[in-house]
Amino acid sequence: MTTQAEDGESELNTVVNVLSGRLDNLAPRVAQTIREQVDYYGSTRVITQSDIVETVRSNYAMVIHGLAGDAEFDTSSAAETGANRADAGVPLPALMHAYRIGFQMVWNEFMAVAQEHPELSRETLLEATSRMWQAQDAFVVAMSTAHRERTTAMILDDASERAALTQHLLEGRVSSEQSLWEIAEHLRLPHRGPYIAVAARATIVGKAPLASIEAKLSSADLRSAWRLLPDQQIGIVHVPSPDARRKALDIMTRAATDRVGVSPPFTDLADTARALRYARVAMTRRGRGVSVFDNSVLGVAAVAAPEVAADLSVTVLGRLFDLPAEDRDPLVETFRVWSSVGGNINDTATRLHVHRNTVRHRLRRIEELTGRSTTAPREVAELCLAFEVIDQLPIGGGGPQA
Repeated sequence: MTTQAEDGESELNTVVNVLSGRLDNLAPRVAQTIREQVDYYGSTRVITQSDIVETVRSNYAMVIHGLAGDAEFDTSSAAETGANRADAGVPLPALMHAYRIGFQMVWNEFMAVAQEHPELSRETLLEATSRMWQAQDAFVVAMSTAHRERTTAMILDDASERAALTQHLLEGRVSSEQSLWEIAEHLRLPHRGPYIAVAARATIVGKAPLASIEAKLSSADLRSAWRLLPDQQIGIVHVPSPDARRKALDIMTRAATDRVGVSPPFTDLADTARALRYARVAMTRRGRGVSVFDNSVLGVAAVAAPEVAADLSVTVLGRLFDLPAEDRDPLVETFRVWSSVGGNINDTATRLHVHRNTVRHRLRRIEELTGRSTTAPREVAELCLAFEVIDQLPIGGGGPQA
């Protein structure tokens, strides 16, 4: 004589056996319904019909097998499906929709079995129903968790690879095995410029000084690629027009938490490393905010050979920078304004709000301290370059150090 529990177990085994016997016929119907009702599956050829059929069969074989007994469901097939579909680029909502269709059709088949076998007890049907919905929860959770984990891993892998390629491009360490075109393709950058290179000073290791800058630029339809280093964040931004460049500078100005240097525009990706060098020079200027490198002849000359330029600055301006700041700064400011207006005394006086004679006196003082005339073209060129070095290079103490 059997017990009620044994009878229930026997009846559940009957349900399992009948459903298992129908699975080979059911799986293709489920797959076809998924193709018809889930837009993604209906429009893609990445996932074949035979692949869907096999996935349905393997997943629901485990669901059906788990209806008998009270052990936890083996959801390994669902986890494998979630990971594989993430690899194939199937969106999670489409995959969730496909699972709901599958479970609904298996449930319909279970109801048909119940009607065909009136000898099944109410307790058995309730137990099987409960197990069916437990299975749906367990399989969907396993599938979606695996999909999210794989997607996250892929995003991180892609981000790491993009960051490494960005650094190689910006620092001129592109391997012979990869063309600049291929790197631009992977970084999702247009193949033709203009571009600008950017260097932002980082004061906290691991914390980007231009936080979320790629997303902020992207929202303005500006493509970029970035790499966070221990002491700075470096990047390249595509600026197809002067307006786009202004927009990029404005976004970076609002985002900046420290000094940011920007290169002049350049059109060839082969010039990226040189552009980054200019951006890094601009980054070393005093103060916060965005500083754009001056790509004038003097600006480029000042950084082309930094050690030589620094020595020149010390030689020419050493005595000037020995003065106290209150005496030195007006002289420096006067020369900078005077040189920017083409040596015009009246314009210099107007901009500085001083008398013309004050300008003349300050220029004579500069001549005395530097030994260079402000009327001899060659010596004026030396003065201009020496002052440009102060602007472009991080020379200690704010000026030349002997």
